[in-house]
Amino acid sequence: MERIKQECLKYFKSNKGYKRMFEKIREKYRMLGYLGGSIKLDNLTPEEQDALSGFFKRDFYSKKSVTIKIENFLKALENTRFSGVDFEGVLMEYFGEKIISKKEEQNRLEKEKEKFFSEILSCFSGTKAKEWLEYVLDNKENAYKLIIQKYERDKLGLKNSLLLTGEAVNRLSFDINNTERLAIFSSNISKNPHTFDFDRDEGKLLLYGISYFLKEEYPENAQKRAELLYRAGIIDDEVSNYTIVSGLLAYKDGKLHEGWKGFYKNSEPMQLSLYNLSKVDKIIAPNRIVYIFENPTVFSEILERARNKKPALICTYGQIKLASIVLLDKLIENVDKIYYSGDFDPEGLLIADKLIQRYGDKIALWHYGVDDYKSIISNKKISPQRLKKLKNLKTKELIILAEEIQKTGLAAYQELLIDKYLGTVH
Repeated sequence: MERIKQECLKYFKSNKGYKRMFEKIREKYRMLGYLGGSIKLDNLTPEEQDALSGFFKRDFYSKKSVTIKIENFLKALENTRFSGVDFEGVLMEYFGEKIISKKEEQNRLEKEKEKFFSEILSCFSGTKAKEWLEYVLDNKENAYKLIIQKYERDKLGLKNSLLLTGEAVNRLSFDINNTERLAIFSSNISKNPHTFDFDRDEGKLLLYGISYFLKEEYPENAQKRAELLYRAGIIDDEVSNYTIVSGLLAYKDGKLHEGWKGFYKNSEPMQLSLYNLSKVDKIIAPNRIVYIFENPTVFSEILERARNKKPALICTYGQIKLASIVLLDKLIENVDKIYYSGDFDPEGLLIADKLIQRYGDKIALWHYGVDDYKSIISNKKISPQRLKKLKNLKTKELIILAEEIQKTGLAAYQELLIDKYLGTVH
């Protein structure tokens, strides 16, 4: 039988007219997992017409294309001197390989993948890293797309990335009072301060891991990324991330900070970086009331004209940077009320909403209602794209204000409320 198989193999391999037909049969076999179904040959060559005519003992010379049932091919093979041959064996020797069905191949690949990730998970038994990775793989969410894409491209690289990221996730404090600089954190894990840079897979995976535990979406910009890291106990870019304040005092180890004391005494504004904030334990407003302004011009004007009152002021510069969040986190327990007023536009309302969602009843809207808006409304149009941001508001009072802004489509700016502010600031 082996002799017949070898003669059959030699016959088909020696005739180029069968080459494309065998390729089609192999393709169909991989699809079905057995010899069956039909194949189609388009634009028949003269060699193919000649081979098919001789094999099936029918005229194929006039045909441009043909559909052949593999069952009929096998029946025709039985009517040749190769009757009884193991055609499946012939097919595999023809291509010099074991032909595996796509289903079998998929099963094999899935088993390989399962083994690959099981080995990684076994390195993190009973840890946060295992909980996160199991969630990702079981639910195909969070970092799943990034992980699978790298698995297809670079398995060894992925393994190294996941091992490093897993160790990083397990080292996170998730404590804003126990922070570590990102570069130091990275160096302690990999001896490379840039391992978790955000243009690298490890940096992206770390952010996905933090997002999972904090139940947040993957950060879409640098500000949200910095805040997410901070909540996990990691500080990044601590010098250029800053906020402006006046009228506040700070303590370190129970002692009044001399630098803060000097700025307070002179009623001067102070620029605070994350580094400065990391050096103090407690921040207070002497009269337990704080005013937050979005606009630096308004902040400066109130500071200058109310200098003798030494009001506690914070300026967000049009957005809530991480430094402002860190400042408020250290201040919030030492104040009775924080008053916020900003520009009457989507960005100003979103700042107010974020503060209220984070600090609750400690935040009060100050000269920031519909009547205030109507009294200073400008002719400055707000783009439809910016107006869409108002749909993200969660605070009832702000939603009412947003509805009025959406009706007019116009912004209003807090510079025109300075006299009102001065009348009630203390």
